[in-house]
Amino acid sequence: MRSALILAGGRSRRMGYREKALLPIGDKTILEHVIDALNGVVDEIIISMRDAPQQELLNDYTQGHNIVLDKFADVGPLSGILEGFKAAKGEYVFVVACDMPYINTDVVELLFKRAEEHDATIPVWENENLEPMHAVYRTLPMAVETENAILRNEKFVLAPVFKMQDLVFIKIDEIRELDPDLRTFINVNTPDDVDKLQDD
Repeated sequence: MRSALILAGGRSRRMGYREKALLPIGDKTILEHVIDALNGVVDEIIISMRDAPQQELLNDYTQGHNIVLDKFADVGPLSGILEGFKAAKGEYVFVVACDMPYINTDVVELLFKRAEEHDATIPVWENENLEPMHAVYRTLPMAVETENAILRNEKFVLAPVFKMQDLVFIKIDEIRELDPDLRTFINVNTPDDVDKLQDD
């Protein structure tokens, strides 16, 4: 069984605190685009939200998928990752931010396949930067190390990853073979980004 975790709990400061998941791209919200892509490649989708008011706001756009709420405050995405992984039924979880409307399912398939028998599969750019928010992790070690990172007050997304032993890195060139323009990594951070996507 495969799971996916959509992280939707951010406060979208660069977006002027607008609810990023509800921004329209074409005739759907960004969140709906992400869910539609993942429906075809995983058995379970979990959507992480920061609190009950946000859940009420997004509920009509979640297509009935499982929702988890943050229990730790002010630790960034790690709080959503922890609750999502605690709820996940699959051995592996694809983690993605809710602001990536063009997820390539072939890329997600590749990440899952390469993760088998390992703790994680993470894309790595030419400059050696990692893409931890578009990666597959083994559920149990990621949940354990994420909670440990929070308890150590280490809030950066890679804190739990660096504690895991068996990581697989996929070079961007290999991903480019499946997604030549790397649209799977396009994310929306500012109002200008939304405008550009509407123009595509």
